[in-house]
Amino acid sequence: MTMTPRCDVAPITGAVARSDAQAVTDRMASFLADELFPLMAGLWPASANQLDGNARGAAMAFGQLLKGFTPAQIREAVMALANDADRQFAPRPVDVRRVCVELAGCDVPAVVPSVSIRALEMQAEALVLRGQLVREELPRYVDGLIARVQGRGHQVTGKVI
Repeated sequence: MTMTPRCDVAPITGAVARSDAQAVTDRMASFLADELFPLMAGLWPASANQLDGNARGAAMAFGQLLKGFTPAQIREAVMALANDADRQFAPRPVDVRRVCVELAGCDVPAVVPSVSIRALEMQAEALVLRGQLVREELPRYVDGLIARVQGRGHQVTGKVI
């Protein structure tokens, strides 16, 4: 048995706990742990270790993607996926969401990729540090990056500093 020295253990801060709590509600986490994961482990035994060993990560992934669907809709989608005789492993959260949307017959708005304004500024700063761009041209170059990114259909988030 391996012992981890006390100094190597990273403390869980309140900020981390709060962000996780906001990501998946208590009701959704309870449904995932008590109903969905045991159901999926029973339907796809080859995935039981994966679902159990990474329960927190799997719960975060399923909780984020299935937000807004009722437990009955999610159960129905999983059972629809279980009818596929060729499926050997538990479905990914994206697959369950796709079936939930198909069964609900509703249109889900497309996700618009977003890019942080700070990431674009950092790209321009890197060019300045490499000597490929003059610092005085930096604001104009960042404006060009923003236009290029928006031209590709991405959303730019944040404020220009």
